[in-house]
Amino acid sequence: MKSVARDECNAAARQFAGAALRLTLEVLDGRRPPGQLGPLAEPAVVAAVRTLSGSGRAPGRALGAATLTRVDVVMAAAGKAEVCAGYDRGERHFALAARIVRGRSGWRLAAFRVC
Repeated sequence: MKSVARDECNAAARQFAGAALRLTLEVLDGRRPPGQLGPLAEPAVVAAVRTLSGSGRAPGRALGAATLTRVDVVMAAAGKAEVCAGYDRGERHFALAARIVRGRSGWRLAAFRVC
């Protein structure tokens, strides 16, 4: 892949990751319904986030709304990237990890782990 095309792919992956993770945190907070993740995430990810959100078991949820503070994207292979990010709730800092994959319809959240 040429350098310009690779840079464009990396930029698109970063942009998607930031938007998808913000939306996912909003679902975990109960500010958005889980169904809104459908166009951006695999069904297993939507189901896992729905379970976490519905059970109130999202880490630190009692501390307030989650605010995404940092997103790092590392291209693992063509069309696949590993994502690690940080978010704050109140005075505490938390972490999450994800995997995004590029298909025919664009980037999708394929795995998600929050702690």
